[in-house]
Amino acid sequence: MRTACVIALTFLVLAASVRAGPVVTVSVSPAVISQGGAVVVTVTGDLPAGTPQVRFAGRMWPLYRDSTRWRTYLGTDPNTAAGSRAIVVELVDHDSIQVLARRIITVRRVAFPRRTLTFDPETLALLTPQKVAEEQAKVASGLRVLEPAQLWSASFRMPVAGTITSPYGVISIYQGASHGWHHGIDIAAPEGEIVRAANGGIVRLAEPLPLSGDTVIVDHGMGILTFYMHMSALDVTAGERVHTGDIVGRVGSTGLATGPHLHWGVRVNGVYVDPLLWAR
Repeated sequence: MRTACVIALTFLVLAASVRAGPVVTVSVSPAVISQGGAVVVTVTGDLPAGTPQVRFAGRMWPLYRDSTRWRTYLGTDPNTAAGSRAIVVELVDHDSIQVLARRIITVRRVAFPRRTLTFDPETLALLTPQKVAEEQAKVASGLRVLEPAQLWSASFRMPVAGTITSPYGVISIYQGASHGWHHGIDIAAPEGEIVRAANGGIVRLAEPLPLSGDTVIVDHGMGILTFYMHMSALDVTAGERVHTGDIVGRVGSTGLATGPHLHWGVRVNGVYVDPLLWAR
């Protein structure tokens, strides 16, 4: 009888262990952000076969292998609902999805300002559905392949010195209608001023775009991209490796622009975040 009890107890312990699933540690930092901010999710432990992913803000986010751990960055923008938001780490294996951990962060609402822009008729003529579609197709083509490993180091730097004339998230109004929110910041600087890479990475696009003008996009790995727009000249080519401070172009007013400036943007796994939160 005693032997039978021991065997039964052992079976129950093993069964409970199986039901408990893999033991992993999940950290999320920071726990409180404002709209336009980002958090880093780190997963450590022995994961069984399958693909780990993160569910947040109504979509799935990739996890990138980083040595002995998995890591990703989750971005928020003006459209991210404020309040307590769940971050769920899952393991996908064929048709099954196993929840490994759930964490809660707080997203604070930001009162983004508005701006009214006036374009001359020639510049405004660029804003057509055809031109928008053409630019989107060129950007999508340039970003078909991205680097999963981290290529940046330390903090990002401002790409050019100047006055910020339009902040991140501002609502743009022209021709009497709202045209969405600003995906980056505008830095006013003299025509021809040198624009430098904010950090190390690979140039994925370096060409004129219908609306954004002469544009460079740098892939910093793990879904982190920086955008340099409306420039007057391009000093790099697609596929080129750049380091922090390398010259990528010159300030200009090409595309849909009202004067010489650099539009600088940071995109985190598909979400445009506030660049100033990444720059030292």
